[in-house]
Amino acid sequence: MDGTSKTSKKKGIVPVEHECPLNILSRNLWVRIATKVASYSIRDLFNMQATCKVFLDAGSSDAVYQHATMWHIRLVSFLFYLDRPERRFLDRCVEVRNADAILRQGMTEYFWIGRRDIGMELLDRASTEGSVELGTV
Repeated sequence: MDGTSKTSKKKGIVPVEHECPLNILSRNLWVRIATKVASYSIRDLFNMQATCKVFLDAGSSDAVYQHATMWHIRLVSFLFYLDRPERRFLDRCVEVRNADAILRQGMTEYFWIGRRDIGMELLDRASTEGSVELGTV
């Protein structure tokens, strides 16, 4: 075999994709590892996802986005990432109830966009979800 996932016609030959040592561990364990990585550094999470399909799959889990750290993303950055991957990342974090992402969205809505009712609703949600930056954990 030349590195592809084709199987031989001989009986008992396992495809290359099943011989990958990363497949020895369960997806659940890889998701837990990716969650830990995301809780320290989003950049490391993205590097992990770019490494292989196993890491991409694990790193794309809702649990990972729910625990991703937001401390290095400035509030003002929301205004500049309106239709870019950074914005899609933050939107996904808000979707899965990441409290610090909800806090950023609420601050943006309240102060910069001027939608006070939506902003207050999001800020209240961030406080009940337990935002680390808001100090409600």
